[in-house]
Amino acid sequence: CLIARGLGRSYGDAALSRTGIVLDQTRRDRFLSFDPASGVLRCEAGMSLASILDVFLSRGWFVPVLPGTKHVTVGGAVAADVHGKNHHVDGSFGSWVRSLTLLLASGETLTCGADREPEAFWATVGGMGLTGVILTADVQLVRTSSAYMGVRFTRTRDLDETLSYLEEGDRDARYSVAVSLFEVTKGLV
Repeated sequence: CLIARGLGRSYGDAALSRTGIVLDQTRRDRFLSFDPASGVLRCEAGMSLASILDVFLSRGWFVPVLPGTKHVTVGGAVAADVHGKNHHVDGSFGSWVRSLTLLLASGETLTCGADREPEAFWATVGGMGLTGVILTADVQLVRTSSAYMGVRFTRTRDLDETLSYLEEGDRDARYSVAVSLFEVTKGLV
C-alpha cells in the first residue's frame, strides 16, 4: 500500500498509513510552466498554494479556490477537492483543474482532464488518492487587481436573518462567511 502525503493538513489525517508506505510529495514542488495569456499554471503536485501566491499574487494572479489554509499542496487540494469562501460562486478546486498526470498502480502514467479520460479525472478530483499518485496539475489561476479585499460586516439577529442576508449578499460578493458572536467572543472570555 502506497499513499501520497503533502503538507499534512488533510481532515482525518487521510495520508497516514500504519502498514503501508507514505510517499512524501513536498519535494515535488516545481513550477513547470505558466501561460500569462490564459493564466494556466502547470506545477508538480507537491507545490503549496502558499508558494503559488508568493510568486503569482504580485503579478496579478490568484489561486481560484483557497481553503482555510494556504499551506496545502496542489495534489492535496485536488485529492480532497477543497472549497473556499467563494464556493457559492466558483465551486471547488477541481472546477479549476484543467488536467492531471497520475502515476497509476501499474506504474503507468495517465494524463486526464474533464475532456480527456474524464472518468479517471473526476474519480481523482475528490478521490483522496485512491486512483493513483497525482504527479502534476494544470490549474487555472484567476486575475486579481490587488492582494487586498474590501470587507463588509453586518450584524444579524438570528440564523434566519443571517441566511437571508447571505442569500441576498451572495449576488454581490464573491467571498462570504458567517461567524457567530459566540465564536468571536469565546476567546476573549
